[in-house]
Amino acid sequence: MKELMLRHFRRYPAMQIQDMVKLLHQSEFAGGHMIADAAESLRRLEEECRSLPPGTAAEAFEDIGDGLCRLHLSRLPALGVSPATVNRLFVATAATVKGSPERFAEKLDEFVSLCRSGALPLDAGEAAAYIRAYRQRGCPPVSHSDVYRAAYKPAYRVVKAAYCRYIELFRCIDALLERKACVNVAIEGSSGAGKSTLATLISEVYDCNVFHTDDFFLPSERKTPERLSQPGGNVDYERLRDEVIAGILSGGAFGYRRYDCRRGELSAPVHMTPKKLNVVEGVYSLHPALGDIYDLKIFLKADGDVQKRHILERNGAELLLRFEEEWIPLENSYFSELHIMESCDLVFCAE
Repeated sequence: MKELMLRHFRRYPAMQIQDMVKLLHQSEFAGGHMIADAAESLRRLEEECRSLPPGTAAEAFEDIGDGLCRLHLSRLPALGVSPATVNRLFVATAATVKGSPERFAEKLDEFVSLCRSGALPLDAGEAAAYIRAYRQRGCPPVSHSDVYRAAYKPAYRVVKAAYCRYIELFRCIDALLERKACVNVAIEGSSGAGKSTLATLISEVYDCNVFHTDDFFLPSERKTPERLSQPGGNVDYERLRDEVIAGILSGGAFGYRRYDCRRGELSAPVHMTPKKLNVVEGVYSLHPALGDIYDLKIFLKADGDVQKRHILERNGAELLLRFEEEWIPLENSYFSELHIMESCDLVFCAE
């Protein structure tokens, strides 16, 4: 946080004390105080975009710490992103980021400390007095100073940094939702690449169904040499096709069963209804046996050390060995022989 404050002051040397407090408040609580109604939020955003002065932002996304960033509206034309898409991300961020008053208090203390040490060239006495009075008011959100507004013409929305990484994906989903009654999305890719995480991000932004291919592991008794020699034979694609894919296409209520690997049996049916957006995530979600039902195909790749690190953090050393010896070779054969990544519309690399 210290480096963040110093970096912002170097970039915006006209920052006043209240501008730094605003930065710290946003880094902890995002921008939820601005949202009383999503439709009204969009109306204000569209109005702001129409009256936007020439932008001074050099980049679309600006880090403000703790997994959040400012998405500068002046860069939307270059991104090809609509205000409606930005508003979705803004509203979803506000709904999922709550922040901590205790952490915010620590940030305020750090700010005053930087002023006192001379690292920030703002009057330490004034900063301390401002923070005392600010705390007495209950630490509410504050606006940018007139000095900051005149110098930099700020126009942005605070959104999760993870959303910014996938901004092109959200743009594509919104474009599809505008013209189709039902949109089906596949998230394919390497183990440890973040497929489930991305599916969660999408479900934060949209009212959608998410289905996981991990619920369709092939039972041990069906893992014959002949079956595993098939590209993608490691998944029960028949049941995935007959229960989930057919259910989505039916347009009506349906049920499917999850396979419990520990117990080696199927769960009770999960009852579902197709939504306007349906997401199937996981390795083998683009298996040819499922048919060509997807409007958008995404591939997440994780190579070498990145993949190993992610699997180790998620599953531990024992399962990492099984991934390396069994599951990763099977999925890599499937990707290669069926040209899965090459068939996708968007490809993202895990970090």
